[in-house]
Amino acid sequence: MPDYVDEAIGKVRSRSRQRRGHSGLSGGVDSSVVAALLHRAIGQQLTCVFVDNGLLRLNEAEQVMQTFATT
Repeated sequence: MPDYVDEAIGKVRSRSRQRRGHSGLSGGVDSSVVAALLHRAIGQQLTCVFVDNGLLRLNEAEQVMQTFATT
């Protein structure tokens, strides 16, 4: 388990072959961790699509978009 993150990132890099990737992002823990790992693996080739599932707290959608926005 100590090397899980590095192994997962390595697998994504080897499978992506420099192609673009897309991921749904709801702001929950699961999709946020996936987005962070994918970004570490493929960087600017990743495009996240924010999905407001209606279960977020007041103003949390804006916070999620600001947190994951790129400049």
